[in-house]
Amino acid sequence: MPMPRRLKAAVFVRDPATREELVLRPGDAPEPEIAALVTHPDAWDGPAEDPEEDVASSSPGSTPAGKPAGDEAGTGRKTASRRPRSASSD
Repeated sequence: MPMPRRLKAAVFVRDPATREELVLRPGDAPEPEIAALVTHPDAWDGPAEDPEEDVASSSPGSTPAGKPAGDEAGTGRKTASRRPRSASSD
């Protein structure tokens, strides 16, 4: 049986059965039904055991290397659009 994943950050989720707001604290290893509600990969300590659980690998707008689309040369910035400057009148 695989070890349950532990959280490395506090997370707020709503229990689907009771509709009650739950606070999951760092170090908690929630039940699988509750853990499925925590979708942010950075909330977890360690990588996902199941590749399909890794939300970052399948998030829209990302490339296979995990870099955001439009990221030029790894700078984290998008290239500026080229627009002609408007002529200023004196």
